[in-house]
Amino acid sequence: MFANEIIVTKIMLAVFMPKNQGRPIHKNRPSCGLVFNVGCNAEYVFEGGKTFVCHDGECIFLPKGSNYAAERFDISDTKDMGIYAINFLTLDDENMKEPWVMKIKGENEIITLFSKAARAWVKKEDGFYEECFSDLYRIIKQIKKEYAHYFPKQKALEIITPALQYILENYTSEVISVPKLAELCDVSEVYLRRMFQSAFSVSPAVYMRNLRLQYAKELMQTDEYSVTDVAMMSGFNDTAYFVREFKKATGISPSAYRKN
Repeated sequence: MFANEIIVTKIMLAVFMPKNQGRPIHKNRPSCGLVFNVGCNAEYVFEGGKTFVCHDGECIFLPKGSNYAAERFDISDTKDMGIYAINFLTLDDENMKEPWVMKIKGENEIITLFSKAARAWVKKEDGFYEECFSDLYRIIKQIKKEYAHYFPKQKALEIITPALQYILENYTSEVISVPKLAELCDVSEVYLRRMFQSAFSVSPAVYMRNLRLQYAKELMQTDEYSVTDVAMMSGFNDTAYFVREFKKATGISPSAYRKN
């Protein structure tokens, strides 16, 4: 991802490629590229087998020197369906060797910038090159801005992965303590709680309670187990506590939920 300063030295091309245009095989790509999908999905299989799927409304970064095969799958019949692409060189291409895909929330703004650059490149009016530079830097800025909000959650998930794995394997059979989870992740209890809040907007205890309640709902739908059985099987060792928590989460009792 664009974690460091990006210094663009040259723009090679800004283009919109509609349906059925573009080469499927790319070898030793001569420049970096940012590609944005409109009304289509695309699969990129890189040398070594690493595969990325770029969906409608997503942006993929294609590194200079990369080898890959690309295939597009149209999901819309609109005339605007296709991909926008800006190919460019940077001062530090060697540190931008990894492809990535990112969903863009500010989709309309990104489309406008890509579209402006593509039109300017075709018309070649005075100042078109500077306009393309400006549009590309604004696209990079938008990507960095959105990634800055996206990254903390991803980092938190990496840190608490051992805890999540342990929870999924044991939440129905064990009372799992926060100190135990913190020890598994080699972090303090305070930091573990902060990472759960960042990743899921809830505490570890609420995260585990929600898992147990979801599993309890699935068991209730089978109509094979009593409320007490469901409480025990889903990790609630106290039936009265299970009923209280179930009603707090759903607004109705387990028995009413089963009838409904």
